[in-house]
Formats: sequence, structure tokens, C-alpha cells
Amino acid sequence: IASHTPGLAAEFGEILSSESFRCYYTQDVIGVEVGGAVKNVIAIAAGMCEGLGLGTNAMAALVTRGCSETRRLALALGASAVTVGGLSGVGDTFGTCFGPLSRNRQVGVRLGKGETLREILASSNEVAEGVATSLSVVELIKRNDRSYRLDLKFPILFGVAEILQGTRTPREGLLALMTMPLRIED
Repeated sequence: IASHTPGLAAEFGEILSSESFRCYYTQDVIGVEVGGAVKNVIAIAAGMCEGLGLGTNAMAALVTRGCSETRRLALALGASAVTVGGLSGVGDTFGTCFGPLSRNRQVGVRLGKGETLREILASSNEVAEGVATSLSVVELIKRNDRSYRLDLKFPILFGVAEILQGTRTPREGLLALMTMPLRIED
């Protein structure tokens, strides 16, 4: 639970927690918002890994690097690394990327298997938030980060947007990730 009012957050936590569901709270509203939005974009990418048949190791590597991109964006917007590394960041990302019921992951799986985004959206009665969020996140990054070559700083987020816009196929996007210049892990 994110709130600028810790007492209110703690009260909601008490109300919502149970033996099978535990709530934590933070004042880092930005970190929770960024983590909750970007996880859906990363889940689309993870689904594409599955749809392309790349295996668990490739998916785990992609999700891990996606968490790094989430952290980079959240910190640039004033969030705390603790929030992004916690349940509302990494924890929620793992659930969305690896959970079989994730709508965003399913969109990625279907893209990886060769369906078009138009076909997927036309045949679904559920909303995969990551589709619209992907384009919004790229615009947010462009507005708030004046670095050169943002595509190298956020290759997964930019790559998913390109795939959703139809300027790259899932296979081309993942090949672009694998052929990026080697560097120190951050």
C-alpha cells in the first residue's frame, strides 16, 4: 500500500491483511506506481520469450534485465530502490511475468507465436494494460531522460514498444537485445 500518510496506509494494511494475504506499506507512491505499470510491459516481453520457445533461462535473464530498467526509470523519477526491489516492484513483476493467468504475458506468448497485435486484441475480452502502457512509458522516458541512446539504456522497454507498433517482429526485437554491445552489469 502506497500513501504519503503512513497512518492511513498502516490502517488499510490492517484491514486488508489476513492469514493468506499480507500487506506492507510505503510512502514511496512513485516507486509503487512505476513498478505496477512497467511490470506489465516486461510481462509482454517474457511472454514473447515463451512464444518463441527460447526457454526458461532466456526468460529469467530478460525479466532480470527488465527489473534493472524498471529500477533505472523509477530512480530517475524520484522513487526508492528499496521499493522497486521489494514486493511491489520485483515481487509483482515476477508474479506477472511467470504467472500463467497474466493477461500481459499471454499477449506476449501469442505475439511470439506469430499472431498480430490486432488479431490478439480483437479476440480478447480482457484488457492487457501493458499494451498501452508500453507506448506511454517510452514517451515518459523520452520526456524525463535527456541521455543519448535511450534505446541502450532501456532496450527492453523500447523494444516492446517497437514490436507493439509493428516496426519489429518479436524475433527481431530479441535478436537486437542479444546483439547489443557487451557491458558491465548495472
